[in-house]
Amino acid sequence: MFLWVHYADMVIALVQLPVAVVAWWAATGRHSRTSAVAFAVLLGAAVLRVAAGLVLLRWGWEFAGPRLVWVVPALLAAATAHLVWLRPTGRRPGGAGAVAGTAGIVSVAAMAQLAGVGAAAVTGVAIVAASAMGYAYRRLPRRPERAGRWRAAVRAAVGVVAVAAATVGLSMASALPARSSMSGGAVDDGGGAVAGHQHSGGISVTELTGADGGEAAVRRFTLTAQAATVRLDSGAQVAAWTFNGVAPGPQLVVRQGDLVEVTLVNRLPGAGVTVHWHGVDVPNAMDGVAGVTQDAVAPGATFVYRFRASRAGTYWYHSHEMASVQVRRGLFGALVVLPRDVPARQDAVDETVLRHTWGDEDGVATLGLAAGVQRRSVPAGRPVRLRLVNSDGKPATFTVTGAPVRVVAIDGTDVHEPGVLPGARILVGGGARYDVEFTMPDAPVTLRAEGPGIVYSPSGDAGPDRAAKEPALLDPARYGTPAATPFAAGSHFDRRFVLRIDERLGFYDGRPAVRYTLNDASFPDVPMLMVADGDLVEVTYVNRSGQHHPMHLHGHHMLVLSRDGRATTGSPWWVDTLDVGPGETFRVAFRADNPGLWMDHCHDLEHAANGMILHLGYTGVTSPFLTGSGTANHPE
Repeated sequence: MFLWVHYADMVIALVQLPVAVVAWWAATGRHSRTSAVAFAVLLGAAVLRVAAGLVLLRWGWEFAGPRLVWVVPALLAAATAHLVWLRPTGRRPGGAGAVAGTAGIVSVAAMAQLAGVGAAAVTGVAIVAASAMGYAYRRLPRRPERAGRWRAAVRAAVGVVAVAAATVGLSMASALPARSSMSGGAVDDGGGAVAGHQHSGGISVTELTGADGGEAAVRRFTLTAQAATVRLDSGAQVAAWTFNGVAPGPQLVVRQGDLVEVTLVNRLPGAGVTVHWHGVDVPNAMDGVAGVTQDAVAPGATFVYRFRASRAGTYWYHSHEMASVQVRRGLFGALVVLPRDVPARQDAVDETVLRHTWGDEDGVATLGLAAGVQRRSVPAGRPVRLRLVNSDGKPATFTVTGAPVRVVAIDGTDVHEPGVLPGARILVGGGARYDVEFTMPDAPVTLRAEGPGIVYSPSGDAGPDRAAKEPALLDPARYGTPAATPFAAGSHFDRRFVLRIDERLGFYDGRPAVRYTLNDASFPDVPMLMVADGDLVEVTYVNRSGQHHPMHLHGHHMLVLSRDGRATTGSPWWVDTLDVGPGETFRVAFRADNPGLWMDHCHDLEHAANGMILHLGYTGVTSPFLTGSGTANHPE
């Protein structure tokens, strides 16, 4: 229901804008009938928007308040104008001014919802300027026989100039600086933003390499970024960017505790590249974010990543230079960290399944490179572990039917006492990972991922069971059993932050865009969340938009405390990428125990490319790297 109300309100606000322009134009031109009709539409739309705001009170004031504080004054202005001046319309002194003024107020209120407070302010200034120009023109003496024609022409010209000026102003204001430093700008210390704060002195991110620099690497890999043509199972060919000529890139398998050394070689044509270790709490200098922790690796150059694989689990890696483009084109792969001192069963099946969409978000969805149904031969009685990875930005539903299953890990962390389910249907957010286990029965087991699928059977040639009953959707907040955690909802938090996510129409870096803002700001204007080493930090995500946002905090794992005000009751739910759905509110916590400057962004990478990025900073840590069009670094 939230989506219906949210988008209905946005559509009504969109309708209000042209109607308000007509009402203003008609009122200033003394077209009483036209202005009356337009005014009636504005009044009705304002009533509907107030009703939408009241319905949203069901989700709380965070959702209803931003609408009501703008729409209620607009409704009151319209009602006052109707009662005082406009009965009958245009017959009382000041009626035309009342319609014009109300149209202006409604426009500002609509723009506040659609494009944010800044756009509303620009709209208000444009309306006042246009009204002043129109009034000044009407005071000029002119020949009576030409007055009507000139007045209409000037009113039209003033309106066009006002709209054009507001549009150009908003576009120019959205332009990003050619060079931005993560060590400058506003910060939020948990008690409010502090504008203009500059980091100085302290430790550079380049020094935060961990304590393993002098040891011999246990596991060495080379990843070469290069262009290649890959073939899907349909026969379609994709001009991809790959690691080592394959897509997805080679799976890297290490043991917990291993020191890992990966040499990145760039052979891409005219593009930089990095490697980010998604979900792995690496030292900050090894995080692989262009312009934050390193410069993008130029064509022909190399970079060596070194880190300790301290946590067992399922992870993945991908480029974090122009990530919205490069990940889509194929620069990603899986990283599996096996548990320390737990030998793998030789008869077990352990498969990593990466779901990826080639092209744009409406392109071809595949598991690996297969858009159709794949078949695997697995003898009955064999234990099977499927590591499900969603490399896309949009959530994807993975369904396993045909055998009792357990969901044994989420984002690399084991689920405590996972219960046996008759089947599993899991909504895997962008960038997230879920591990499921089952024992192979005599009959086929089918994995589906919204199109592509894999059928496991003893014979290896079985087809999918299309008559299988759809399992219930897994609720991670209620699955498994409780266990001790290092902190909880009742702990004392050193820092508390609230991140409100909104949906805005407007401009980003000078181009039209749908922006998903954080506290009504976009990168680089979102204040950095500032913490000190050792702090216990609470973050509340409030998604007031109509889209899913997989919020990914680099370098840390977050414990989910509550969803929509209800405490989690199952296994401790640890995540590094939390899918926050439309209308949802999540409260999470983490220990600030990995100093650096860390990205915290929506992993729908197109959202991030349109500014849905902020950073977590530790006091005293600086970065020498820059991002922007005037540099070689463009992390999203």
